[in-house]
Amino acid sequence: MFFIGLITNQKNEIYIKNELEKIIPPENLIFINEKNINNMKNIIFETVLIDEKINNIIELRKIVSRSKYVILNSDFEINKKIFENLNLNVITYGFNNKGTFTVSSIEENEIIICLQRIIFTKNGRKIEPQEYEMKNDENIDKYTIMAAKILSILYSKNK
Repeated sequence: MFFIGLITNQKNEIYIKNELEKIIPPENLIFINEKNINNMKNIIFETVLIDEKINNIIELRKIVSRSKYVILNSDFEINKKIFENLNLNVITYGFNNKGTFTVSSIEENEIIICLQRIIFTKNGRKIEPQEYEMKNDENIDKYTIMAAKILSILYSKNK
């Protein structure tokens, strides 16, 4: 069994669970926040999504150091020491043009994100640069929509 650690704000949890329910069992998704990070010491996460700031750098580094993937919102400030001297597959996303995934277009009903470089899925399948269309929900944070899509790409058997 694998676990995915999700560091995001609480209002995004339901959206992420709903978007991933066909691909990832909900019991494999563990939401991490400032209050419960100390309780995560014995859990090894295959993937850690960082979409929210965590002040406990020491515990966050411990969690990240044992993971295979780190999916990082590159549009917010994070202490880079968390990642120093670690052998990680880091996938970044955001509105900036340097991310692994960037936003190509946002319209009222649709967001298009672009994979800018080759990545490999959990199962080792190679994904070439391409664009992905997603439904835009005005009630959901755009970063959360992107994060859910990236997780679905990494864990999907078919896409």
